[in-house]
Amino acid sequence: MEKEYDGDYCLRYELFQMLIPAILYKGTENERDEFFGFLKQDGKTFIHDMYQTLCEDDGLPSSYENSDFEVRIFERGGVNILQILLPSYNPNISDILRAYFIFTKSDNSRDTRRYFVIKRFKNGKIFILYANPECEKLLGQELT
Repeated sequence: MEKEYDGDYCLRYELFQMLIPAILYKGTENERDEFFGFLKQDGKTFIHDMYQTLCEDDGLPSSYENSDFEVRIFERGGVNILQILLPSYNPNISDILRAYFIFTKSDNSRDTRRYFVIKRFKNGKIFILYANPECEKLLGQELT
C-alpha cells in the first residue's frame, strides 16, 4: 500500500497549521512582532528557512527551493493582507494551498493580526480555515 502522506505534507501541515498560528497568537509580544517583521521584510526567504529548519530537525530532505515560496503584501479597503503562496500541492490528499495574515493598525499603533489558510480537501472542495487566538482551526466558507 502506497503512503498518501509524505514528509512534505507533514511539514507543510506542521508549519502552516500548527507552528505559525502558535507563534502569531501564543508567542511573547516581542516574538510576535519579530516574526511578523521578518515576514514583511523578506517573507519568501524566511518561510523557506523555517521549512528548511523543520526538514533538518526531522532528518528529511527538503523538496523546495527559496523560489518555490512567494510572499506578497497588498491592501484592500484599508485592510492589509500578507499572502503566502506555497509550492504545488498533492491533489490526492488534503493540502494547504495558501496562507494569509490579515492585519490592521489600531490607534495605539499595535497591529491586529488574524491568520487563515486556504485548504483543498481530498474530495476536491476548497475551504477557508481560520486559526483563532486559541489556535483552534475553524472551518469557514467554501470557495468556488
